[in-house]
Amino acid sequence: MQTNTNRVGINFGILLAIYYTIFNLGLFYSDVTLFTNKFIGMFNIAFIVIIGVITIYIARRKAGGYVTFREAFTPFLIATAIGVTVNYIVYYILFNLVDSSAKDTVHNIMMDMLMDTLNNSGLEQDQINDQIAKAKDLDQFTLRSMLFLWAGSILRNSVIGLLLAAIFKNKSEFIQPLPAEPAQKEETQQ
Repeated sequence: MQTNTNRVGINFGILLAIYYTIFNLGLFYSDVTLFTNKFIGMFNIAFIVIIGVITIYIARRKAGGYVTFREAFTPFLIATAIGVTVNYIVYYILFNLVDSSAKDTVHNIMMDMLMDTLNNSGLEQDQINDQIAKAKDLDQFTLRSMLFLWAGSILRNSVIGLLLAAIFKNKSEFIQPLPAEPAQKEETQQ
């Protein structure tokens, strides 16, 4: 039964990988500045939650309507791990191999957003200048930075998955559902 629920996770992981590939290619070739849009980020998180709910629901159906916390969480984790991994591989290829000037565009927009945020935060100018100097040296598309971002995405999605698994699991993992009672035999021979 665990294999069936894991298979659901793999299938939805492939679906997420295809989604991220097409979505990222669409953004990259239409308008690279959309990578910095916070609504795009929220849309991606909402999409993962929706796919997670569907993944856990189908895993529960494949398990006969009864899933433990682990059986609910594992397919979600498998799906998001596959999807997020492909997402960051596509990012790395697009911004480092296809068009490395695009990462400068994204970096400049992120710096402008950081300056606006810091100016509105009420920090002293020395602290703002220090934070901006640190951010200017950061290249978010290096392999090391991408690995940190990948780990953060896996962690964030794991928390979402834990919450969804807690919602979808059966109330008690220690009480197994009773098997269906066999039909009563007709009265024994008379």
